[in-house]
Amino acid sequence: MGLLERRKREKEIRQELAISAAMAIYDEEGYHAITMERIAERSELSRAALYLYFKSKEEILINATVSFFDDFAAILQELYDNREKNKNRLLEGLWECFKQIYEKNPATFAASQYFHQREMIRNLPEDLRNILFKSGVKVVGLQHMIVEYGVKEGVFIEVDPRTLSEVIWSSFLGIVYLERSKNTLSKKNHLSITHDLALRVLARGILNQPQENQGNIPKTYEASITKIY
Repeated sequence: MGLLERRKREKEIRQELAISAAMAIYDEEGYHAITMERIAERSELSRAALYLYFKSKEEILINATVSFFDDFAAILQELYDNREKNKNRLLEGLWECFKQIYEKNPATFAASQYFHQREMIRNLPEDLRNILFKSGVKVVGLQHMIVEYGVKEGVFIEVDPRTLSEVIWSSFLGIVYLERSKNTLSKKNHLSITHDLALRVLARGILNQPQENQGNIPKTYEASITKIY
């Protein structure tokens, strides 16, 4: 490895350390607990070194978010590329994409949505706001394309694909927010059960020809949900 390549690799490693430190603080204590000083301390970088790579904590978290969206887009792209083969399980496949990206890194998933809140977007510098927008556009576009294919092929009910895509995504997102809040307050976690039930309920209203095992919600699921509350 040459000198330039080694320096480039060292820079990437230090950037990754800073991003990992910032996300760990976010996951443990929330956004407002993050400071450049704490990131430097946790990543074992000097403040001077940290500021060589990032101007602010927002820039660090946006970098994490962009990486998250790149991974998310890759997962959705694979589903879209294989849409014909997966046509009969398109809703399930899309739901699994959501679960896969969430389970890969729950903290970054949460942070990516935090940055899409109105006040956060308004307070971001224009350059970071544009980066956030561009990284999210591909993810949203792929979701719409997958659902549009399902509507055109008669797999999904005949409604506006963009609206239906947002209904599916917001259903998943709402469950994540609810379960993360409940886990923080009560240390209980019913995410898997709730996601499974939500998929079955969505299938009833979205699929033109539900699969046999999606026609009825087992009583065990209903009992499990009752116990949650």
